[in-house]
Amino acid sequence: ATGQKVFVQIFIRGGVDTLNMVVPYGDPTYYDIRGAIAIPRPGQNGGALRLDDTFGLHPSLSSLMPLWNQGRLAVIDAVGNNELSRSHFDAQDFMETGTPGNKNTNTGWLDRAIKMIPGSAVSEAVAFQAQLPRSFMGTEPVLVASNLTTFNLKVGTTWRTEAETALRSMYGSREDAVGKVGRETFEAIDTIIRSPAVSAAPGNGAVYPNATIGTSLRQAASIIKAGLGTRTIFISLGGAFDTHSGQLASHQTEFPRIGDSLAAFAQDLGVLMDDVVVLMVTEFGRTAYVNGSAGTDHGSAHAVLAL
Repeated sequence: ATGQKVFVQIFIRGGVDTLNMVVPYGDPTYYDIRGAIAIPRPGQNGGALRLDDTFGLHPSLSSLMPLWNQGRLAVIDAVGNNELSRSHFDAQDFMETGTPGNKNTNTGWLDRAIKMIPGSAVSEAVAFQAQLPRSFMGTEPVLVASNLTTFNLKVGTTWRTEAETALRSMYGSREDAVGKVGRETFEAIDTIIRSPAVSAAPGNGAVYPNATIGTSLRQAASIIKAGLGTRTIFISLGGAFDTHSGQLASHQTEFPRIGDSLAAFAQDLGVLMDDVVVLMVTEFGRTAYVNGSAGTDHGSAHAVLAL
């Protein structure tokens, strides 16, 4: 494909344990310190899916194996900073500002990145969550929505035209930050309404799981296929990832959703995926040792998945 390049970041909130996502089965120490929550070796019942002689994927991520075999999935291991706080909030802030240890940064790293790309359309940067993520904090316009199909004025149909006219006039006449936000909001509404592709069914027979990440990636694919000039998409993913206890059961619920959603996204986009990079990160990894509750506690490094 030769279209515009698009960067998609998936931020897993909670500090997912990537030692059980990308399993170092070739290291015997893993089994010594992980105890009952260790993922068995490839070939064993419930075993990891072999990537090479050292690492394997969690068996619930089997949907990603075709992408690995095609050379379209990469693992970047041991990403993190051991000097930082293990507070979820601090670690997430540092990841999103891109300035570890500096709490005075008032812009997000994606805002600074999108600022370097020509253009100022609100559809250039899209965030699928309820509010503006720290990664996009700054002066660049961002389309923020949990669900694009309901992104519109919340008014009755009988007086929508009157309300829209009044609101456009009110925000259009203001030169302050409030006016800017209002105009950007209407620009986003206009963009979505003009683009039926945003609400079109997935392509190439792709089926997304009925989960937050599935909905977000389905909408991300729709935005990309609509050709709205989108360059950066941010997806915030919450769930049962802060696994201080009962880790195996939590992963068996969450990991299939992740794997199936990423696989559906790649299938949906088809050749357009050649111009897209997906990076899946979390705020920190978890301790190598199992704790007393069949879980793991806050750690440092984690594995990043790139598609």
